Amino acid sequence: NHRTSMGVFGGREDVRSLAELAERQRQHAEELRQKEMREMYHRITRACFDECIHTFALTKQFLPGEEKCLEVCAQKYYKLSMSMGQTFAEMYLQNTNR
Repeated sequence: NHRTSMGVFGGREDVRSLAELAERQRQHAEELRQKEMREMYHRITRACFDECIHTFALTKQFLPGEEKCLEVCAQKYYKLSMSMGQTFAEMYLQNTNR
């Protein structure tokens, strides 16, 4: 069928343009996701370092308990971020299904 092979918008160029646009949007979304992950990592690192490390400038080593504090802190922030992300995703799906 000639009409089907031409695409929805009148030509193969339109279909190709739509595919290219979709790919650019997918790449942009991936770049944003990676940026968000880097920013989250930075926030967690900064918050946990500030909360757990008190003498690093003097000793250049972790004191007993500081390393464990970092682990617990990072896990806490990671779980919180994942929970918030899940909540926002659910809210988005609820809003788009209305």
